[in-house]
Amino acid sequence: MATEARRAGQDPEAIAVPGMRVITPELFGKLKEAVMAYTAALASSPDRWADEQAVGEQLTHHKLTGDRLFTTYAEPVNTA
Repeated sequence: MATEARRAGQDPEAIAVPGMRVITPELFGKLKEAVMAYTAALASSPDRWADEQAVGEQLTHHKLTGDRLFTTYAEPVNTA
């Protein structure tokens, strides 16, 4: 979920569920920077987009893989 709220109950349209993570405006900014850097790195050479290894390396370097994306760019919801 993307929200400005940091605690459950701050956003009237949000319902906290166990294990839920939120992308705050600050973390969204970091995610945006990572995506921009990732695309810039691949755009530095026309052949890089077609190189599966280069794409994977950049995804890993910028923490954009499935196992790192939400632990890096989202935080657990505070239910207190």
